[in-house]
Parts: sequence; C-alpha cells; structure tokens
Amino acid sequence: MTRKQEIVFEVIQDLMLAFVINSAATILNGGFTDTWVYLVGMFEAFSINYVAGAAFPIPKTGRKAADALHLKEGSFAHKFVRVFVTNALFVTIISFTIALINVGPVPEIFSIWIKTYPILHIVGFVTSLLIEDTCIDLARNIVKE
Repeated sequence: MTRKQEIVFEVIQDLMLAFVINSAATILNGGFTDTWVYLVGMFEAFSINYVAGAAFPIPKTGRKAADALHLKEGSFAHKFVRVFVTNALFVTIISFTIALINVGPVPEIFSIWIKTYPILHIVGFVTSLLIEDTCIDLARNIVKE
C-alpha cells in the first residue's frame, strides 16, 4: 500500500474499531441509555486511537513481535500475533483513557478498568482480524494509485 492508502486504511479501521469497542463497552456498562453519550464515546474512542497511533509506533510494535517469533510475513500466524499485540496496545490505551475520563483518577481506577478490559480486548482482536482485509481493500479503492 502507498502511504496515502495506509492513512485511509488507519482512519477506516479506527472508525470501525471505535464503533465496536464503544458498543461493547456500552453493553458491558449497562446498555444504551442516550444517543449523545454513545456518540461522544465513539468520538473519544476514535480520537484516542488515532492520536495513539500517530504518537506511538503501535502497528510496527505488533509487526516486530511477529517477526521476533520468526513467523512468515503474510501467514495467518504472523497476522494473528501482529494483530494481537497491536490490538492489546490500542485497547489498553483507549479503554484506560476512557475509564479515566468517565470516573476520574480515583484509587479504584484499575479495578474499574480491568473488569471490562479482557472482553474489550477479545472483541477488538476478533474484529481487527475480521475487518483488516476489508479495510485494506476499501482504502485501496478510495485512493487509487
């Protein structure tokens, strides 16, 4: 992919993951109560994810983890490890930041956050595995080079 296609891919994937993670978090926290609160949560998740991706080499970290295990680039095992590590980092940053936004820096923040983290990580991981190829194809169709 070209750099422009990578940027479009990241935006598409970030939007889809924001929707999925925010929806899962909403369900885990008692369900949908207000459209505005839901949309703000999606905006927060997308913004945090996008800024984290711009500030830290998270996708490269996932790739390096898969490479360190000597997995063949393009294999399912390589994709599995790469996506697992990348997703773990993004979901940790997103979910913990949103927990801080929602409840503040209280002493119980870790115990509040960790209750939803495993499920959010699994949901994000499975979603990432399933949507990656579609997001790549969509980015390539949007930015033809």
